Amino acid sequence: MLKTVTPFRQLHRLYASVLSAASSLEQINTGRTSAQQPLSPEIEERLGEISARIASVGAYPELNGNRAIGHTWQDTATMIRELQRQIASEMPDNVAALGWNSYAQCDEDGIIRACLDRIAKVVPLSKSFIEIGCGNGLENNTHQLLLDGFRGAWLDGSPQNIGFIAKQLGALESPALLVKEAFATLESIGALIEQFRKFLGTDDLDFFSFDIDGNDLHLLPVALESIAPKLICVEYNGKFPPPTRLAMTYAEGHQWGEDDYFGASLQAWVDLLSNSYTLVSCNLSGVNAFFVRNDLLAQFEVYPVAQLYQPCRYWLVGNSGHRASLKWLRQALLGNLDGSSRPGNSQGSA
Repeated sequence: MLKTVTPFRQLHRLYASVLSAASSLEQINTGRTSAQQPLSPEIEERLGEISARIASVGAYPELNGNRAIGHTWQDTATMIRELQRQIASEMPDNVAALGWNSYAQCDEDGIIRACLDRIAKVVPLSKSFIEIGCGNGLENNTHQLLLDGFRGAWLDGSPQNIGFIAKQLGALESPALLVKEAFATLESIGALIEQFRKFLGTDDLDFFSFDIDGNDLHLLPVALESIAPKLICVEYNGKFPPPTRLAMTYAEGHQWGEDDYFGASLQAWVDLLSNSYTLVSCNLSGVNAFFVRNDLLAQFEVYPVAQLYQPCRYWLVGNSGHRASLKWLRQALLGNLDGSSRPGNSQGSA
């Protein structure tokens, strides 16, 4: 199945647990001071383990600086704004300065909208997309596009994710969205893309998001044999800044091993796509790279790859406010975008 919990999400959770441990340690120490009672050897040992974890995080300046300001979602939002101001100063035309998120992991929703708005000034949009590695729909790159009236297709290899979507939406196919459970391989990806292309009724896709945590670099060229998306988003391994060129060896049954061996470096993606696509931006968490088709670059200034590269900033993930749901999407798929329908009115089928 497709691995839908990406490495940076795992690291984000680990970092969050360390922050939680720090808070717990502070509370315990406060209580201990007031009560002036000795702790058992077992608790002392546990406190030592927590302290070690906190110290290990402190070894990374950016993480430590973030922890020092509290790491609330407001602090994360402040850091994002500061990074965007810096980018706007150094690269005024870089769409990373325009990012925001509703259902994306970090700032991808805003970057996607900004890119498509610029592309629409060159050619008409078909308002269509495909996302390979959609997860359970609560956090991906195209949920917002559906709410904006696009039609699309979702693919994921996890039965749990697809089951959740089916339960929440009522069905896996509607006029606006086709959802399919399948494992993407070199042998299967072509047929899957063809199925989605027929559902959408076009090969003139506006947006193609590809994230399977491993064999991405090997499968994308096969997928592009029958489609030519205007905008492509791929996950890159942000551990390796340009000009390092690395890509994992193709392994059909690959499952991420919770280490740094996954996907491909940004430079490897740039080299692979250079004949047809140009890198225009990377998102602030240092995970997703955006490529525009070469014939549609008129509205974009092209900056050097090394300048566009963003390092991994896992702590910026998950800053979308209230807990996500598929309820707005279900309402949209029922043809009720503005909430005007009343009980008893015909709303179609999801």
